[in-house]
Amino acid sequence: MTDTDEAEQPLTPASLAYTHLPDQTMYKVSLDDASHFEQGGDDIRTYPVCFTNEFKLLYFEMDPGAVIDWHTHAPSFDEVCLCLDGAARYTLKREDGDEQVLRAEQREFVYLPGGARHKIETIGETTHQGLVAMPPDSVGRLELLEGDGPAQTADWPVALWVDRIRDEVVRKDENAVTE
Repeated sequence: MTDTDEAEQPLTPASLAYTHLPDQTMYKVSLDDASHFEQGGDDIRTYPVCFTNEFKLLYFEMDPGAVIDWHTHAPSFDEVCLCLDGAARYTLKREDGDEQVLRAEQREFVYLPGGARHKIETIGETTHQGLVAMPPDSVGRLELLEGDGPAQTADWPVALWVDRIRDEVVRKDENAVTE
């Protein structure tokens, strides 16, 4: 076999050398057993589910009438919010003072650009359940520029925090996380 023949061979899972990969472990997080923090009293519950070097994933519940009031994330924090149940109104305040309002219902996503001043309100008589994905903190800093809730990400009760660069679990809630 020549070098040319080797280069033309397709890469298949069987031909991969897994010796270069870090320890491969899956984890399951039970929200019933996970810790959370509350915003605006006890009508908003935020569960920091999983953090890695590539993303942060949060689950949240907002009771009917609940509002995550005006707040701003760092400019590098684009958010993607998925409505799992109920409905919510997302309001973005633009620099010129105008507001953009979107209604999100089950199976609908809302993209919020980093640095945008925004608020989220539950619509109707059903608890709004959502899932938020955003980039990780690149350095230790404040996550929220304004608003209530723990501002330092390090203070959040993260169920599973995996550092993929060092190949280690930084934090694992033994009550909520299983392998």
